Amino acid sequence: MARFRATLDIWPLSDAERAALPVGQWVTAGPDGPRGRFYGQGRASTVVAWVGNARRSRDYAGYMRAIRDYGRSVRMVRP
Repeated sequence: MARFRATLDIWPLSDAERAALPVGQWVTAGPDGPRGRFYGQGRASTVVAWVGNARRSRDYAGYMRAIRDYGRSVRMVRP
């Protein structure tokens, strides 16, 4: 899964499949769930910037940047 694809539902994906998603991939949480951008898969967490949360923040770009930076810190290292 190295290239961007149409919006994906991340719930049925395994940890390895989520870790292989490109940073910035559009995802949903469930078939009709909220939409967000994938920023990383750690050992115990999946980092997604949900669009609804970003819109409610006072700084959309700042919110996305903060979540992207956090995603970098938890991303699994690929061998």
